[in-house]
Amino acid sequence: MADAATFLDEQRPFRRGEIALARRAVDDPMFMLPRELDCLRYAIRLAQISSIGPEPDALIERIGSFRLRLLQLLAPVLPTEPDRIDANDLHALLPKVVRLVDEARLLVSRGGLADEATLDAEIAHKRLVLVLGGAAGSGYAFLGALVRLEDLGLRPDYQVGCSIGSLLGVIRGRHHAFDLDELLEDVRLLRGSAVFRPARLAARFGMPAALRLDLRGPLGSLFSNRDGEPLRLRELAIPTDALATGLGPGAILGASGDFARMVDAELSGAEALQELPGSVLVRAVSSLVALAMSRRALVPTFFGADPETAELPALDAAGFSAAIPGLLQYDPPEDDAHVAKILKRIFDEHRLSALVDGSLASLVPARYAWEAIEAGRIGTRHTAIIALDAFASSGGANAIFAPALRALSGTAHRDKPFWDLHVAFRRPPPLLEMFPTEVRLRAASRHGEREFEPTARILRALLAKLPAWRELKKES
Repeated sequence: MADAATFLDEQRPFRRGEIALARRAVDDPMFMLPRELDCLRYAIRLAQISSIGPEPDALIERIGSFRLRLLQLLAPVLPTEPDRIDANDLHALLPKVVRLVDEARLLVSRGGLADEATLDAEIAHKRLVLVLGGAAGSGYAFLGALVRLEDLGLRPDYQVGCSIGSLLGVIRGRHHAFDLDELLEDVRLLRGSAVFRPARLAARFGMPAALRLDLRGPLGSLFSNRDGEPLRLRELAIPTDALATGLGPGAILGASGDFARMVDAELSGAEALQELPGSVLVRAVSSLVALAMSRRALVPTFFGADPETAELPALDAAGFSAAIPGLLQYDPPEDDAHVAKILKRIFDEHRLSALVDGSLASLVPARYAWEAIEAGRIGTRHTAIIALDAFASSGGANAIFAPALRALSGTAHRDKPFWDLHVAFRRPPPLLEMFPTEVRLRAASRHGEREFEPTARILRALLAKLPAWRELKKES
C-alpha cells in the first residue's frame, strides 16, 4: 500500500508517462510496433502497482529498485508532451526495459506476493474510476460522459461523488449497464413529486435551510433491495461512495434559521429554485463563502468507504452530499433508527452540528477516491481516475456563484495530483436547475458528450487490455 508521498514521487510519473503514450498512440497509431508499445506499457503499469489483491502487501517495497531504475531509464525519453516522444529512443531502450521487468517479476514471485498468472491478470486490466464533482444542476453535463462511456463499452469499476455528482453516482451505480432514458425517468420522478418540501428548522442531522430535499419519496421504490429495505451503498452494482461535509465546532452558521425562513417566503415549489431574487442568492453565496472560510471547522465525511457507512441507504448518502447550505436541507425519515444510529455515532465522534454539501470539503474529490482505492476499497489498485468537473466555468447563469467558487476552489491543489484525466465542462446547465426538464437534460447530455469526446478517445487506449508477459516477449 502506498502513502501519498510515495505515490507522488515514485508512481505518479509512470501514470503520466502511460497517459502520454496513450495520447501519442491515438494521434499516430503506427508510431511504434504494437507489441513494442505493449511491452513498454506493461513495464509502466507494473511500476504503478502498490499491492496485489484487496489486502495491502509488500509489493511496493519489493519492486522499489525496479521503479527507480525504470524511471532513470525512461525519464529522458518519455516526456509528458506526446508530440515530443521519439519512437526510436524508446525502441533503443526496449531490451533494457525487458530485462528490468523480468527481474521485477522474479522478485514478486520469489517473495510469494503473486504467481505469474496473477501478476499478468492484475497488469492486464486497468480499472476505470469516475470522480463526479460538485456543481448542483451544472453536474448534468456529466450525463454526456456516462453515455459516451457506455457506447464504448467502458463501465466504471468505482465511483466517488459529491453534491449532484453523488446523486448521479448512486443512480448510475444501481445497475452495471447505463441507460440514459432510465436516468431521465428517475429525474422526472424527482421533478414531479414535490421533491422539495418545507424544511424542518429543527432537523436532526441537516442544516436549517429554505427547502428540504426528499429523495426517498419519489425514488424509494427504485432503491429497494429484495427484502424491501432501502438499498444500501454496499448493495449498489457499481461501488459508489459519497462525500458530504460535517460542520464541526466553530463552523460559521450565522442566523441560518432566519435565512431559511426568508428564502422560504420567496419560493413556491421546486421550479422556483432557479428563480430566486438576486438578493437571496447573494445571501446564499455569502453563506457558502463563510463556511468555506471556516475550513478548519469542516469535517469531510466520506460515506461508503468503511463498513459502517456502507450500510447507509444510498439515497441518504447522496442527499446529504447534495444539501446546499442555506438552500437545501436533507434529513432521513425520522422513523429510520438504523440510519440515525450510524449518523449519531459520526456526530458524537466529530462533534458535528449538521451535514451539508460535499463540495465544501472538495469540489472534485479525487484524493478521497485514491485513498479508498489504496485502502482496498475495490480489491485492486491498478486504476485510472477520471475527474468530471462542471464547476470549472463560473460564467453565464452561474456567474453569481463566482465568489463561492473561488472560496471552494481552495481544495483543488489537494485533489489535482490524484486524478489521471480531468474533464472541465465549459457549457454546463445552470447551477440552480436541480431537476431540469427532459429537453434540457438531453441537451446537457449532448453538450457533455461533445466535451468528453477527446478524453473518451484517450481512455480507449489507456484502458486497453495487455497480453501476458510471456506472449509479449515472444512477439516483440
